Amino acid sequence: MSTPTVDVVIVNFNTRERTLECLESLYAQAIPGVRAVLVDNGSTDGSVPAIREAFPQATVVDAGENLGFARGVNRGVAASDGDVVLLLNPDATVFPGSIEALLDFARRHPEHGVYGGRTVRADGTLDPSSCWGAPSLWSLLCFATGLSTLLRGSRVFDPESLGGWARDTVREVPVITGCLLLARRSDWERIGGMDERFFLYGEDAEFSHRARSLGLRPVVVPDAVIRHDVGGSTASSGRKMAMVMAGKVTYLWTVWAPVLALAGVLLLQAGAGVRAVLETLTRASRRTWRDVWAHRRSWRGGYPAAERTLFGRAPRPAPGLVVQAEPAFRTEHANPYTGRLYRALQSRGARVSDLSYWRLVAQPTDVVHLHWPDLSFLSGSRRSIHVARLAIFYGALRAVRRRGTVLVWTVHNVSSHETRSTPRVRRAAERLLLRNVDGIIGLTQQGVDAARDAYPRLREVPAAVTPHGHYRDDYEFGVPRDVARAALDLPPHDPVIATVGQLRPYKNIPHLIRVFRALEVEATLLVAGKPSPPELADEIRRAAAGDPRIVLDLRFVPDDEIPVVLGAADLVALPYTDIQNSGSAILASSADRPVLVPERGAMGELREQLGADWVRTYRGDLDTAQLAEALAWATAGGRPQRADLSALDWDAIAAQTMDAYRRFQGRPRRRSTSQTPATSEGDRT
Repeated sequence: MSTPTVDVVIVNFNTRERTLECLESLYAQAIPGVRAVLVDNGSTDGSVPAIREAFPQATVVDAGENLGFARGVNRGVAASDGDVVLLLNPDATVFPGSIEALLDFARRHPEHGVYGGRTVRADGTLDPSSCWGAPSLWSLLCFATGLSTLLRGSRVFDPESLGGWARDTVREVPVITGCLLLARRSDWERIGGMDERFFLYGEDAEFSHRARSLGLRPVVVPDAVIRHDVGGSTASSGRKMAMVMAGKVTYLWTVWAPVLALAGVLLLQAGAGVRAVLETLTRASRRTWRDVWAHRRSWRGGYPAAERTLFGRAPRPAPGLVVQAEPAFRTEHANPYTGRLYRALQSRGARVSDLSYWRLVAQPTDVVHLHWPDLSFLSGSRRSIHVARLAIFYGALRAVRRRGTVLVWTVHNVSSHETRSTPRVRRAAERLLLRNVDGIIGLTQQGVDAARDAYPRLREVPAAVTPHGHYRDDYEFGVPRDVARAALDLPPHDPVIATVGQLRPYKNIPHLIRVFRALEVEATLLVAGKPSPPELADEIRRAAAGDPRIVLDLRFVPDDEIPVVLGAADLVALPYTDIQNSGSAILASSADRPVLVPERGAMGELREQLGADWVRTYRGDLDTAQLAEALAWATAGGRPQRADLSALDWDAIAAQTMDAYRRFQGRPRRRSTSQTPATSEGDRT
């Protein structure tokens, strides 16, 4: 197993000497694969030249201005490319074995996604700030009444402190703080990085919240220990506490429903007032809470507005487009398509998450992007659940229309491959989709035209074309043919025709088997994938019975085995009965394997995009002569070693998608009672 590369991102602001100590503690351990990325937020203490001179091996990003923590972290992550991202405060000293402990735990327990450690003060005593509980109405009520201070550390009355737990055991927690936070880059991108509305404080709580909403479980690893000088780059004063309060307010307005957020802000303000009164009555020498109370107008609106009074400058522009997609990242284990698309959008400044009905109402959203509405709303056998999903989603969408939210539908296929729910519910889903969609995206121009021909109502809706991107970077392609065939126990020299991916009725696998059986050549047919519905498996087995040249592997094929199956193939055959776009065909081309597909839907455009060396089409139903000709074409030689996938570049597709979003946003909302049906479900590998 190769050693992962780890990019340690440190955001520095006028802490030159402490940052040099931090880097010294990091590099002294000489951990293989660990690299430092230092983002300097416009320091005036000579940090940049001193760090470059002392540690020339470090990557230094000179921002030239104070970007704040969230934006500085994102700048550092963008400037790096390691397998793992580790956030580390500049006022931290890394103890030996700590990073290794984090990496080892993350390798053994990938389900957590976000990992923190234990922080101690200079005298070795526990500093609990490595993790916290999430704010709740109860915790804020305890703050407002002073109970969380009077009974500090109480699990009941100071719940955000997590009680008296010494951070000395492995434990899942609501919030991992940014002083020591590790995540695999894939999880970091899936979560979406730090929210740049936050300037300082609160961004790690919101990041942890998004991680949990994706099913990840942030965890503390006690063997990972750092010394942490809390607040090394901020003054220990009322101004610092005002920044903490601004961060909490921003968290509430970002995560909570508006009514609850307002209640939470009022409780925070009450708690600040109580503490200010106590400071006055006790004649305390420190004016922390009196200053916080005096400047409550500067923080109670949260960031970015708080920057004006706290830092004497105008707030930064709002972050890029906020997109909720169904699905975005949750299904990428089965098909990386949407995950790839939305990570590319994130790299262009968009904030993307999987669709949440609650988050749609509670948080401002620019775009809701649907891909396969049938799968999203009509999955499962219970009609009541289908109706509830439709009612909740379209009710929430209607409620947020006044904010400017638009609904976008990528029409992967004009008609569904499978019939879901009852006819009445399907008709209702169709009407709702057509009444509400603001823009459609086709993967080809032919796809857009076909959708508008099938559903005339869509002729009134603006459309855009964005290709289906490639999968070359999502799998470890390049397994040698002889190694792949040995692993699958296939003949080493006979030609191999393969079909791989989830096996559905429209993929026509029993027909492919019957056509292959009539093929009078020494060859092997490999069918790899899980049949859906299950009874399809019996049909496939009956079709293949008695022919030793046919190899069936009727199970879900894990990602690490996909390159092996494709590496063994000379030709990938996909004899669809009904198809608009094919992720399976693009998967085969991404593995540099020639593919045979019917002259249906957008397969002709795919041949034009990738070239006749890689995509071969046929008319009508696949027959033995066409399969024999395709096999001869695939094994003839003279083909380039790699397919040119530049037409399917994800960054270019993301740019086209962003342009489409903005164009759809700029169109006035139309109103119609048309009841023309439309549903879609895509071909997924």
